[in-house]
Amino acid sequence: MRFADPFAAPGKWYKGNLHTHTTESDGALDPAEVVRRYRDAQYDFLALTDHGRVTVAADPSEGAPLLLLGTEMDGDSSELGERYHILAFGLSEACQVPDRPKVAEAIAWAKQHGGEAVVAHPYWSGLALPDLLRCEGNSGIEIFNTGCHYELAKGYSTVHWDDLLGSGHRAWGFAVDDSHHGVREHRPTDTARAWIMVKASALTQDAIMESIRSGLFYSSWGPTIHEMAVTGAEVRAVTSPVKEINFIAQRWAGGSFTAPEGETLTSAVFPLRGHENYLRVECRDAEGRWAFSNPIFFGD
Repeated sequence: MRFADPFAAPGKWYKGNLHTHTTESDGALDPAEVVRRYRDAQYDFLALTDHGRVTVAADPSEGAPLLLLGTEMDGDSSELGERYHILAFGLSEACQVPDRPKVAEAIAWAKQHGGEAVVAHPYWSGLALPDLLRCEGNSGIEIFNTGCHYELAKGYSTVHWDDLLGSGHRAWGFAVDDSHHGVREHRPTDTARAWIMVKASALTQDAIMESIRSGLFYSSWGPTIHEMAVTGAEVRAVTSPVKEINFIAQRWAGGSFTAPEGETLTSAVFPLRGHENYLRVECRDAEGRWAFSNPIFFGD
């Protein structure tokens, strides 16, 4: 069994968003205002990831989140002819971003510059499993994207994640905003809505990036996961009050726990049956928002 367990790991919890746009590409707010809004929402770290460039926010104000250098690269074509978008964050310097790199080149570029790469919004991009299998060396995929969810109801990519995990590939899942900060009459703002909660030794780039690489985080845009523990042949999840706690494994494996009408759940225990290749926890609150753990991996 391999379990990157942030709930038992030493350190503190830090809240951050890894996908954010500004007026330096197609966002509606300038970098300073974006930083201010995430500061006011009590985010601990933030990556500005404008398209095709590395944006540096000048002189962040006191109490502002730790800023991670990043970018979003529009890559080569998927099987359906759509373009991959590769998110890079935690870069060591503000460097020239390659123009329309191939997927492997984009991932390699992120790593060569000290960062990590994540496949952005697979559902929105029309990616299929063969497309994701091309993304060797990435940290994982976006499993929830606020902007895509509010724009056209294609923010959830957990099916893509399960297809990838079920095929034997180990990948972390990331909830992000992909915030462009636009205001529309028919949809809410996409600013400061989703996050990852990282357990790290300190609020520094090195510590945050080390924990992300190790999978010591969970994702959410509402509920809190307090605990996910393996005890004997059981997995126990403890959460904030929710309507549903699911234990997701490959294909038909796993199980679901739903609160009775008018009530909520704060814990559930799933008995392992020995055929699980992986197991992850997700939970839904009364407002329909979800939180997602990273998987426990079983066997080789």
